[in-house]
Amino acid sequence: MTRRLLPRLVRKRYAVKFALALGLVTLAIAAVGGYSYLHANEVIGEETRDGLVTNAEIQAQNLDEWLTRMEVQMRSISESAAFQSGDDRDINLYLWSVVERDRDIGAAYYIDTRNETVLTSTGSASVASAESVTTYYGRQEFTALAQQSHGDVVVSDPFRPSEGAAPVVLFATTIPDRPNRAVIAVANLRDISETHLHDIDAGRFVVVDAAGTVVLAEDESRLLETDALETTRYDASSGFVSGQSLGDSKTEVGFARMEAHDWVVTSRVPTGEAYALRTDILTQILATLFVVGAGAALLAATIGRDTVDAVQTLGSNARELTDGNLDVSIDRDREDEFGDLYEAFDVMRVSLRDQILEAERAREQAEAARQEAWAEKEASERRRRHLERTAEAYGEVMRACADGDLAERIDPDEESEAMAEVARSFNEMMADVQERNEQLRTVSNVLSHDLRNPLNVAVGRAELLADETESDHVEPLVESLDRIDAIIDDALVLALQRRVEDTLPVALSDAAQRAWGHVKTRDATLVVEENARFAADPDLAAHVFENLFRNAVEHGSTGSRISSDDAVEHGSTGNQTASGDAVEHGDCDGVTVTVGALGDAPGFYVEDDGPGIPEADRASVLEPGYTTNRAGGGTGFGLPIVLQVADAHGWDLTLCESVTGGARFEISDVECVGGGADDAVSLV
Repeated sequence: MTRRLLPRLVRKRYAVKFALALGLVTLAIAAVGGYSYLHANEVIGEETRDGLVTNAEIQAQNLDEWLTRMEVQMRSISESAAFQSGDDRDINLYLWSVVERDRDIGAAYYIDTRNETVLTSTGSASVASAESVTTYYGRQEFTALAQQSHGDVVVSDPFRPSEGAAPVVLFATTIPDRPNRAVIAVANLRDISETHLHDIDAGRFVVVDAAGTVVLAEDESRLLETDALETTRYDASSGFVSGQSLGDSKTEVGFARMEAHDWVVTSRVPTGEAYALRTDILTQILATLFVVGAGAALLAATIGRDTVDAVQTLGSNARELTDGNLDVSIDRDREDEFGDLYEAFDVMRVSLRDQILEAERAREQAEAARQEAWAEKEASERRRRHLERTAEAYGEVMRACADGDLAERIDPDEESEAMAEVARSFNEMMADVQERNEQLRTVSNVLSHDLRNPLNVAVGRAELLADETESDHVEPLVESLDRIDAIIDDALVLALQRRVEDTLPVALSDAAQRAWGHVKTRDATLVVEENARFAADPDLAAHVFENLFRNAVEHGSTGSRISSDDAVEHGSTGNQTASGDAVEHGDCDGVTVTVGALGDAPGFYVEDDGPGIPEADRASVLEPGYTTNRAGGGTGFGLPIVLQVADAHGWDLTLCESVTGGARFEISDVECVGGGADDAVSLV
């Protein structure tokens, strides 16, 4: 079907198909590579954006914590005992200790806001001297910053106090209960950047204020410069700005607003570095495609070309052979698989030439033999007709014997020794069968008449003895005699019954209820679900139901289960159940036996709710004589009789497990003769 979809040019040229296959493979690899690149591009983009935003949020949280700590520090300074005492010497020493232990504070001032004067100061002059701060800020502005705090901590805009001085930011707060007094701490933005900004892979942090001025940056030269990225791009609490032109290159920016102050933290990575992995993946994919393409081209130029040449040469040789040119030269110098194929063609060529010569000789011999064959054919036809007549005569005798006339014999054929041997062997076999059949009839007569009569007398005497005496031996004697009677019935069925000649319609319910009345059922219950009708020998069908009922009643205890070595068998088809034929594992009363028609096939089933028969023993219990209760009187004939009667009717017997876990016997392939389902019948 696939070949028909290809153009004729492709179907006819192996080289075109080979090139097309290589092209499709290369295209498939390119498609997979393209998809992989697109997927990797998307994943890398998402991870880059998420990473930059997360870094900015973490840095913003760190700086929020720093500003909060500075506010707490300023309140602690203003509320200290030194400032409450008002002693300038104590205040100076305290401010010096604060600057020494807190590296985030480069200098500190104690000022009089009313007179706009600095009362005392301490710290690095390179950071901010009192003169430089007041000179840059102006005395009025400087003191106004402290007056604005009103008990809170105020943070100034960043500035550079003097030419060459470090950029700083001021923290100011008033002194509680000390009117016109305030304390100002100076934070070196260069030191704060080094201390609190942490490197990220291939990028930097930059912190800007609301005006777009760089407040903190790892690159000191950028401090207090106006940022190239407009603050309007920070339109959310956190986010991402892609492909922003900052300087000479594109930059990926993740930002997060601080909560403690109106500053925005940005994490910035050049676009080329942020997506370097994506570029590497694209390079690798392109390199792979190049290698695949080069390999395909090399394969086509070497193996493909060599293969096409070899195929074309073989095709040409094949056409020469087809045209009858058996002298064509075939190259046998190659050492690969095509060399083996060339050699095979050459061997075929030589073989064909030899076969043609042989065929010519054979044709001549065949012509000579044809005449001889005609004569032999006439003789063979005569023998065939004779064998057909002989076989027909043999068949008539065999059919007569099969129908019961065991006295018929075959006259041996005089013309065929093989047929004569068949006749003699058959006659000897039938003589032996007839002799054994007579012996079996004699044994059956002895069982049914000669042995039955004295047995009946013994049973009568035993019953009279039971009326006249109370001996403990009488009841076992009567039971043993009953058991002998049952064994005789079983033996007769097994010995004589081979095939059912005539059948009658049998109602399932009637047959089951009648058989139930012939079995000692104790406290057992019979339930007939359906009243189907089937063709059977009524007497033999009674043996099936009686033995299956006896099996269920005697071995259907719901109080215990049969172990794997406790086979189930019942050997009586008589009207009584011998007490010694029961199993030795508990009371069997109370079992329910159900009879009904099979729903999915012609036939019926008999099942009980007892302990069932282990799967490992289901084949053994159908074997004649198999019993584990021989000491109790078991014979092992009951279930084999069921199997034999089923075979005599052409039925199939299946032993399985019922829904309740008991034994279930299914008899299928039964000839149904009509009838319907009545209400279920229950007998106790």
